[in-house]
Amino acid sequence: MKRNDELFLTYEKEVAEFKLGLIRRLAKASPPAEKMRRGRTSNFDMAEKVLTNAGKPLHVSEIIAAVEKEFGVQLDRDSLSSAIGKQIRKGKRFVRVAPNTFGLRQR
Repeated sequence: MKRNDELFLTYEKEVAEFKLGLIRRLAKASPPAEKMRRGRTSNFDMAEKVLTNAGKPLHVSEIIAAVEKEFGVQLDRDSLSSAIGKQIRKGKRFVRVAPNTFGLRQR
């Protein structure tokens, strides 16, 4: 029975050492969560950048096309229009110059 106990303990020890080594390797390979968060760009930030680059108000379809071209992200038209509309009502970032046409609020 003692031999089985020794084999079991040896096995468990090797598994634990393997897992610990794997955790250490993965911890070194993955960037900290803070860096990952900074790399993300919100839909508002992308729309704002597109409008800044355009230098004039754009229709929501033009904003979506430019975001897809520049950032490789497909935005939902209704969601973007609704979200920008909420920002306008709060007096933030954007202005509506025509139906579904948005520009940047002057600061």
